[in-house]
Amino acid sequence: MTVGKRLKDERKRLGLTQDEMAVQLGLTRYAQLNFEKDINLPGGAYLLAALDRGVDVMYVLSGHRAQLDPADRLLLSAFKDASPAARNAVLAALGLVSDASSSKTGAGPVVSFNNSEVGSVISTTASIDQSNMQIIVGGRKKKKS
Repeated sequence: MTVGKRLKDERKRLGLTQDEMAVQLGLTRYAQLNFEKDINLPGGAYLLAALDRGVDVMYVLSGHRAQLDPADRLLLSAFKDASPAARNAVLAALGLVSDASSSKTGAGPVVSFNNSEVGSVISTTASIDQSNMQIIVGGRKKKKS
């Protein structure tokens, strides 16, 4: 699929005619038509103006969607606005945490060393990927005399 075809798809997704899209972006209908027929490639100013009007420019250029579906966007917005308890309940319902009440901040056990808290204890039945973990243990450098 070409840039022009994807541009046409985006125009149709937004419910615009070639004339309407051209007017909104400060072009003639024929310039818009030439972009959609791959006679010319749109430039940076056009793409920035299109982005401001809701065109998924990442999709137009690469064929990969950059924006979320409206339903996903609504869900994410509601999740961001939810209370911590509601967020935990949603995560528990999706099976991403073992229990909605178990992930309260500060409620879990901690690991202490020399009377200092050094970390939290994580309890899970899922596997944890530690392949990129590195622990470096070493002494202090000796002072030169």
